[in-house]
Amino acid sequence: MAGRIAILPDHSAQVLGPPENWRPRALSVREKLEIVVRQGGKEPSGARLNPLDGVQFDHDPALQRRRWDPETHDTIPPSCALDFIVALNKPTHGVKTPVDQREIAKTKRLEGRTGKTKRKRKMPSRPFPKLQRGFR
Repeated sequence: MAGRIAILPDHSAQVLGPPENWRPRALSVREKLEIVVRQGGKEPSGARLNPLDGVQFDHDPALQRRRWDPETHDTIPPSCALDFIVALNKPTHGVKTPVDQREIAKTKRLEGRTGKTKRKRKMPSRPFPKLQRGFR
């Protein structure tokens, strides 16, 4: 498995990050309950968790921003370490995730792994004046 190069949050050093298609194991119900109990049924901001609207579990920092340990085939800190997973309401998670995605996209751009290249647009030429009919 080939790893990728990640940029640390302070943009100082490049480190080996998790492989591109790597995914952590799923959290068990017991682990999810332990996270919610540890947080006292509230988000880190103090808002009450609302299971009817949906509770989602967020890795903080994002998995793609963590260092990779080739010996354990896991991230540093480990991907399922409960101290680095936070229960959030669905709307709150929807606000946080795009921020993580922008940081991950920036890392990919710096690594040259985007696969997309912006094409230069041609400068439009001036149209020729239209000929008027009836005059020769």
